[in-house]
Amino acid sequence: MKKIVLLGIALITLFSQGTKAQIEDAGQNYIKMQFVQPLGQYKDYYKSGFGVEFGRMFPLRFDIADGLILPGLDITFVDFTFNTGKQYDYFRYPNDDSGEWFSTQKGVAFNFSLAKIGPMVTIGITDGLVADFAVQYVPTFVWSIRKGVDKNNWEHNTTVKEKTASSFSYASRVGFKGDIRYSHFLFGLEFLVGSATLNYSSDILPIKDKSGDPKFISETSMGLGTLLLNFGFTF
Repeated sequence: MKKIVLLGIALITLFSQGTKAQIEDAGQNYIKMQFVQPLGQYKDYYKSGFGVEFGRMFPLRFDIADGLILPGLDITFVDFTFNTGKQYDYFRYPNDDSGEWFSTQKGVAFNFSLAKIGPMVTIGITDGLVADFAVQYVPTFVWSIRKGVDKNNWEHNTTVKEKTASSFSYASRVGFKGDIRYSHFLFGLEFLVGSATLNYSSDILPIKDKSGDPKFISETSMGLGTLLLNFGFTF
């Protein structure tokens, strides 16, 4: 019985030392590769995409649960993602009743964030394995480029022509993320919520509106709900 107790104490000590060592390494830079999955309204407009994130965890050296819980601050210096747009086909009936197909073209959207910042906590799980959780404010610049039908040609029932419309806007988003970290490797998920008002340089056809003759718009609000799958390392 005494040997079992001593063995248990030894295992607990080994677990604590390995986990503490990993937690103490929390003050490190990190870089993450991101798989970007739009959600909700964002998914109506754009396909999946990719991104990259670079930041640092700043632990606050509070002794909680014998050092196995460590609060801190998570600051992302740069976060860049991009998505390609979806294409939708429409059918128009001109005055002579001869049908014509046309499309809103794919385009692309770039999301660029600086200084994502928020509280975090690192929790020891098992020997050398820890979990990092954070909530961040995510200021985001959104650059959207799309090709669509020229309004003048549409209104005069002439041959449909394409033109490019672009928008540059700002969005305030909030991010919720959790990572599992072992040694210098990490993987996890992040969920972003927020919206942006897209102000295009010219009138374009709205997406997902196929009822009758769609109205041309130069401004629209788009939700930016996003799920990010992260894989990276600390250094």
